Order: sequence, then C-alpha cells, then structure tokens
Amino acid sequence: MVKNIVITGATGDIAKEIVSLLSKTNDHLILVSRSRTALEKLYGQLANVTLLTNDELLTAEQSYDVDILINNAGFGIFKEFIEMTDSEITEQFVINTLMPIQLTRQLKPRLQLINIASIAGKLPTRKSSIYAASKAALITFSDALRMENPQLIVTTVNTGPVRTKFHKDNGDYLNKVGKSAISAAKVADKIVNNLGKRKRELNLPWTLSTAAKLRSLFPSLVDFLSTRFFNFK
Repeated sequence: MVKNIVITGATGDIAKEIVSLLSKTNDHLILVSRSRTALEKLYGQLANVTLLTNDELLTAEQSYDVDILINNAGFGIFKEFIEMTDSEITEQFVINTLMPIQLTRQLKPRLQLINIASIAGKLPTRKSSIYAASKAALITFSDALRMENPQLIVTTVNTGPVRTKFHKDNGDYLNKVGKSAISAAKVADKIVNNLGKRKRELNLPWTLSTAAKLRSLFPSLVDFLSTRFFNFK
C-alpha cells in the first residue's frame, strides 16, 4: 500500500539520506523545509513528491491523509546558558519542541510518528542546557502520547553526535568526539528499517545510550564524569 510520508527539515543531511532510501519505493513523500528554493534544488527531479515550505504546510487548504510523520527539523545553540538571548532560547523550543507537537496535532499521522530527538535529552552536557531541555520535552511528549494513543506507533530517535552540517558552526566538535560520531546514512537506515514497526526508541550510538541508562541509576557520578571528561562543546 502506498503511504503518505511527511518529512520536516527535509534539506537536512539525515532527511536527505531518508529521502534517498524512500525514493526507491512507491510511497508519496511530502517534504517540508523553510526554503522552497532549497527543496526544489534537492528534490525537484523526483517523482511522487510534494514540496512545501513550513508556512505552506501549516496553512494549506488541501488536507493530507498522513500515514507517517517524521519530525526531523532541529536546531541547537551550544554556549553557556547565561550567554543566551531570549530569542535564542525561544527559537530552540519552537523548532525542537513546539513545532513537532503542533504538526502532530494538525496532521494526525495514522500509522507512525517518528520524533527525531537527541541523546542530549537523556544525557545533557555543559553548553547544551536549552537544547537538551527542548529535546527532553520532545521525548516526554512522545512517551505520554504513546500511552494516550496505543494504536499509533510513536518512535523517538535519540542520537549522539552525527556527522552533518548541524555542527558547521562548531567544526572542532566532531573531531573531539571521534568515533562517537555516526553518519547520517546510518541514522537514516535505522529509521527506514523501522518504518511501520512498533519500535519505542532508536538510541545511537550504543555507547552513549548505555551512558544515558547509567545516568538514570547514578546521576551524580555520570554528571561528574561528563563534566570532567566529555566537555567537548
């Protein structure tokens, strides 16, 4: 059966890898981003796609029967909390938390909701206070929605550092984290392989997933170790 799949943040590196995999299927892809020009440049040659800006999706007169919604758009600013402006704080919560919630309510996916959060929502570090808080809120929203609507598959994708343009303003960060960073292709492959499957969470890589589990048992110890040895931002 052909599925209608909405992907936000469609010009991002993870989204591009997801689209590359799904373009080989017969599914209808509704690709959403801030820039129509960027969308057309990337995907204008593909068949069976609809390209929409964020505003067009939110105000579209045409309604879409959405089977799968992949909330992929994300935004992070990594610096000391006290140095952040009100607008920087607000923007992170709007993009990382409020927009996914609003789109979920508006589009009402019938089969599966995939919220791409972050391992930072479980394992915060210095200079990630607002980003981590916004992603923790998205994870908690997903957990509660899963209980409210058992028929809907709700999957959160919690990644550590991914080698994407997300970190373009902090070039040394990916070099510092080394092998802990994973590729966008690996994340996309995991997501596509779990479409339609009742998967609660995808946590990548396993090392940071394990650290997050340890933090739930030994929070003070893990916080100390993170501050002492993993201050990469």
